Amino acid sequence: MESTYKPIAVIVGDVVDSTKLTSAQFEQLLERIKIIQTWISEGHSANAHSIERGDEFQSVVHDIENALRYTIIYRIGIKALGKAFDSRISFAIAANADLRESVSESMGPAFVLSGRGLNGLKNERLLFSSDRITLTEYFDLLFKYLDKQLSELTSRQCEVMLPMLRTNQELSISELAEQLDVATATASKSLKASGWPLINELNNRFIDKVAGIKYD
Repeated sequence: MESTYKPIAVIVGDVVDSTKLTSAQFEQLLERIKIIQTWISEGHSANAHSIERGDEFQSVVHDIENALRYTIIYRIGIKALGKAFDSRISFAIAANADLRESVSESMGPAFVLSGRGLNGLKNERLLFSSDRITLTEYFDLLFKYLDKQLSELTSRQCEVMLPMLRTNQELSISELAEQLDVATATASKSLKASGWPLINELNNRFIDKVAGIKYD
């Protein structure tokens, strides 16, 4: 067991109405979650993950400034599969973690906060918490608006936005269009309709705020 005072982020989520998915849809979902977890591991080699019963997922994130980006990737990556797919996600940032080889056996405030948040979700699909109350309160209303925006996205809009979030390196519209194999004007229109400019601005604000956290 590795004890770390350094803050970590824990992302936990489950799939909405997973029992209604067909076997083929469930396999599609499982493959997508595994791909997303691979992307998150590319951000930091120590990031670790688990999948429970196929419809519950968890990620331990050491590059905490990217925690919101990873959370959105989970949400839209799953929604991009089609109308039948969505998820509920709770993520938290806190220090004093006891990390084990198995993510599901690790402990600490970030695990408790994220798990408690997921259990408390009712109509919402996204929740953030932290052992820094001021940080939690700062983003509370902003993330409620973000949740509403993400919930209203179509699967196609999610597909268009996903490449923009894959890495920290910003894609140009022409690069995005090339990846999606669509016209530049089509990519630009879809991206604006998805609300990407404001989502990107919120992610940058999250990065700035989290990067400024000091744990003595």
